[in-house]
Amino acid sequence: MKRFILFITLFSIIFPCSVLAATSALAQSYAGKFIIQSESYDRLWYVDPQEKTRYVLKNSSGIMDLFKQKATGISNKDLAKLKTTAKGAFNAKLTNRFKGQFLLAVENKGEIWYVDPATGVRHFLKDGQSAYDFFVSYATKLKNKDLAKIPVTTKQIAASYTFNNVTYAVYDDGVYQTGFYSEEILPIASLTKLMTALVLLDHQPDWQKKITITPEQIYYPKIYVGNDPTSEVNISAGQTISFYDLWVAMLLASSNQSAVALAESTGLSRADFVAEMNAKAKELGLKKTIFYDIAGLDESNVSTAKEMAQMAAVAFSHDEIVSATAKSQYTLNMTNIDGKATTTQAVNRNISLMTFGPEAAKSGYLVEAQRTAVLKKGTKVIAILHARSMAERNKVIQKYLGE
Repeated sequence: MKRFILFITLFSIIFPCSVLAATSALAQSYAGKFIIQSESYDRLWYVDPQEKTRYVLKNSSGIMDLFKQKATGISNKDLAKLKTTAKGAFNAKLTNRFKGQFLLAVENKGEIWYVDPATGVRHFLKDGQSAYDFFVSYATKLKNKDLAKIPVTTKQIAASYTFNNVTYAVYDDGVYQTGFYSEEILPIASLTKLMTALVLLDHQPDWQKKITITPEQIYYPKIYVGNDPTSEVNISAGQTISFYDLWVAMLLASSNQSAVALAESTGLSRADFVAEMNAKAKELGLKKTIFYDIAGLDESNVSTAKEMAQMAAVAFSHDEIVSATAKSQYTLNMTNIDGKATTTQAVNRNISLMTFGPEAAKSGYLVEAQRTAVLKKGTKVIAILHARSMAERNKVIQKYLGE
């Protein structure tokens, strides 16, 4: 028995160390460099040279945020000691110190520079977009199996986009019962709309308020998915619809156009509404949840199964949300631009979830998110992220509802 225990102890020590060594070696080789995740829409990453962890560079705005967080201040005198061409004069000690880092020229209007870890040459980064373009041209492509060996930073709320399993969390009467990879940060797709709904409720909506749909709201899904189909109801620009009808369309049929129309009806810009969504997440104590768009079309909207269950429990405590998600279909009443009355149908897109008889449910899908779902039945709330099939998702529900 002692030999067995000794073997297990040694295995548990040695095996993780070997994995860590492989991970550290790859992270070290890419320290201060940029990586394109070739199997995930050419997503761009930066490997911090000190931490040996990766930061996702979502867009030009995200890069500016990274500069604020990571750039090291430098005087003009020291900056001049870093070479600007491969054959230029340089200070070796200073160059080695700053390889792979971002530098902030504090005496020169806050200019940002990047020091190439391979050559020691410093590159001027005019703005977020030009920096993004430069990083993409400079990056090396990696497949998921290799990228997964470089850990994602804990200083940024981001998914790894290399995870390939299902995750779930089960709460009963507000108490966490069990889960599987329940702390893994993953895209949540249209589960986002539960937070959208919570923020809208904070604005104490006038349910009968008439909202005129704009061309920009109809176009909204194309910003994220182009011409790919999304969950919508048959509405068009110029039509006038009540707040309540759009509310049901958003939660029942997962209409993205309805979500943005509702958000803009508050008088907030899209960016300001998303800021309120993130503030609400903090208010609820959600530390691994962040939003970038209103409807869940942006795969950077992420959470964990555990936090998603917590969010759903709050959302499903509101009758206005429960009643909308529990309907099988609903008739929207609209007025056309010519003044004529018309109707269209919002159909529950959670058909297979509803066979479990939940009091409330919401589902979502994006390629990066796979199938996501939350439901409440009795005292139980179940959240499932990244199910690779309906069968995998439903198997979890069957197991924990005891059906």
